[in-house]
Amino acid sequence: MSLTPRRRARDLRAQRGQAYAEYVVIVLLVVIVLIAGNGSVMTQLLNAFKSFYAAYSYSLSMP
Repeated sequence: MSLTPRRRARDLRAQRGQAYAEYVVIVLLVVIVLIAGNGSVMTQLLNAFKSFYAAYSYSLSMP
């Protein structure tokens, strides 16, 4: 059975909608993994930025 152009376009839009939903779910899972816990990647990254800023501000305060 051959699909009409309208039906084919509708099926493609539905597939794009499902792909978008799957993308959102995966992104949310990645964000949760990055944020969760005390030793999380985000905590380590923030600590690194704080350390860098402290060293940077110290070096600027030198005469």
